[in-house]
Amino acid sequence: MRKFHLSLLSLIILGNLLLFPNSSNAISSSNLTVNIEGLKNKKGQVCFSLFDSSRGFPGDRKRAIKATCVKLKDAPFGLTFNSLRSGSYAVAMFHDVNGDGTLNRNGLGIPTEGFGFSRNPRIVTGPPKFGDSAVIVVGSNTSIDIELNYFWGS
Repeated sequence: MRKFHLSLLSLIILGNLLLFPNSSNAISSSNLTVNIEGLKNKKGQVCFSLFDSSRGFPGDRKRAIKATCVKLKDAPFGLTFNSLRSGSYAVAMFHDVNGDGTLNRNGLGIPTEGFGFSRNPRIVTGPPKFGDSAVIVVGSNTSIDIELNYFWGS
């Protein structure tokens, strides 16, 4: 009887694969829109890094799957990452006021420019971990808001 159930289950799975070959990939491409909240001014640019794992998150832009900077005079308060596979992603961003492409810090290592992360984790003693910032991207469009953090001198 058990063998019959396994054979029947196998036939059902095989039938579904033959009848609906693309059903598991119905949405193979997703977009993630990042909206910026709390921008102090429109000087410089905003730099975004998109990660699909903890590797390099949040500061190693070379390990990001997508990274770009957008001049604030050219764009409104957001950016869309297109053609993503469904999955977990985390975004790190900063307001690069002087346009040098790096998050500037003071002598104590505290950022002097605004910064933020997806899911807006509370920042206490250092940057968040990937899991604290990861968002699930599914469907054709996912939208998130990132609140920028500014410390003194920024």
